[in-house]
Amino acid sequence: MTPSQRLARAKRLVTVQEQMRRVAERDLAATRRDIASTEADRAALLQTLAGERMAGLFLDAAAGRLRRIAETATALGARATAQERTVLARGLSEKQAERWAEGLARAHRAEEDRREALEQLDLLIARGGGGLDDAPTPASRKPGALSGS
Repeated sequence: MTPSQRLARAKRLVTVQEQMRRVAERDLAATRRDIASTEADRAALLQTLAGERMAGLFLDAAAGRLRRIAETATALGARATAQERTVLARGLSEKQAERWAEGLARAHRAEEDRREALEQLDLLIARGGGGLDDAPTPASRKPGALSGS
């Protein structure tokens, strides 16, 4: 697998990890809305019971309803806790994939820079102006430096 292919694969992985995190966040937000709705139902039922004169007649039904609301709230709380852990895990996986992709991108850029430098060197050598033999020596820079004139 070439460095370009690895980099493309890493970028796709980052995209997938980001999508998975977003889905987990969306699910958690929906669960939190359900929790808020359940709490509102409980508050409304309690408010109704507190204000009704005939609440005693419906006490068994209200107690059953409160019990079901409490069970639902407990289940939703457990689901929210699990989803929070999932969001955290997805976020960590996304960050890890991003770091991997960034490292591959740096390595890819370094390889491209090295390749460009080698191409430039080859061009200089091919033109005949980049060889080490063509470099002026200190003695050849000044006329008569070696002759003592």
